[in-house]
Amino acid sequence: MTQFPVPSLPSSPRPFAGRCRPVRGRGWLLAALAALWVAEGRVLSRTEGYPDPPDGHDASWVVWVAGLLVAACVLPWGRLATRAAAAVTVSWSATGCLLAAGRHVPARGLTESAALLVLLGFVAWRVPVRVAVPLGAALAVGVAAAPARDAEALSTTAVAYALAVTGVTALGLCLRHRDVERARAVAAARDAERRELAGELHDFVAHHVAAMTLLAKATGSLARDERVAASLRDIQEAGDEAMTSARRLLTVLRQDRAHRGPLPGLDRTADLVDGFRAAHPGTRVTLDVHPGFGAGLAPELAASVHRIVGEGLANVARHSPAAEAVEVTLRRSGERLFVSVHNDGDRAHPPGPRSPADGGGLGLVGLGARTEAIGGSLTAGPAGGGGWEVLAVLPVAR
Repeated sequence: MTQFPVPSLPSSPRPFAGRCRPVRGRGWLLAALAALWVAEGRVLSRTEGYPDPPDGHDASWVVWVAGLLVAACVLPWGRLATRAAAAVTVSWSATGCLLAAGRHVPARGLTESAALLVLLGFVAWRVPVRVAVPLGAALAVGVAAAPARDAEALSTTAVAYALAVTGVTALGLCLRHRDVERARAVAAARDAERRELAGELHDFVAHHVAAMTLLAKATGSLARDERVAASLRDIQEAGDEAMTSARRLLTVLRQDRAHRGPLPGLDRTADLVDGFRAAHPGTRVTLDVHPGFGAGLAPELAASVHRIVGEGLANVARHSPAAEAVEVTLRRSGERLFVSVHNDGDRAHPPGPRSPADGGGLGLVGLGARTEAIGGSLTAGPAGGGGWEVLAVLPVAR
């Protein structure tokens, strides 16, 4: 379930959006690099005499400082490509300095190699392809060149480093592919919801335009003034042309879609709640429709209310199956409709934040596109009084 902060009624919620959040787990990753850097310092101190004052060619100092600088590039102090390029510069410089001076160290720069692998994975995952290819190759060479700093390194060590580079690169590419496929699925869900809404609007507009043209035709036949009759005939022709254009457009939109049934109304929304109640006998399900909510409600708005309630109940079934209470509230305040599906949550296993990018469902993505298209907004997430809530605010008229 995609979750965003949801304000209490009647405050206006933030627009529904699927923003990309920072990568989780950066804290423990940096802690691991810091611990590895400290441990490597102890190893280098035993092999090279650190922390005695070094000369200008002390290999242990070069390796230790290079590890610190490359690990610092994992911190989010700039763009990923910039940090990766800085890490490559430091690593290649350290390797060149050690090889030129003929100094070798058994540690070979473990912290540096680990940080380069982390950056390589992120570059393969998140950086645009044109930049990721050369930058990823440079990072891979930096890691693969680390065994050359140890004159006694075995060939198996070089193979192990190469396998690590291959594995991290493959992981990054898999994550990139997952994100691309997810983005395509989100776009398809939005597009499908817009097409469905276009069909619903066509059905609504068709009813009124047809009535308008019939009225113009009937009135024109009774009009005595020829100028009035001509104007009414023009109105009739314009209405007929509008209907023809709308049908052609809708045919294009529906060419790959199954036939859609009639627009659901508020009575079918109550059927949704009854069906959920029957499917979850252990859950207390209530429907609260405030007086005047459906008065003069346009068919496309009634269909949107039905769609929002249905998706909200589906999210409860998927993400909070142990919820004890579900409340569906339909309220009207002035020129705004408030549609809320609230549940008290799974107290034994409360759900964590989920978004479409994290593998959450696409139903709310489509609802976001629908509500935005009709001038409304949608939020979903933790409610102020506890539990979880899907809340839509729809304008009665635009």
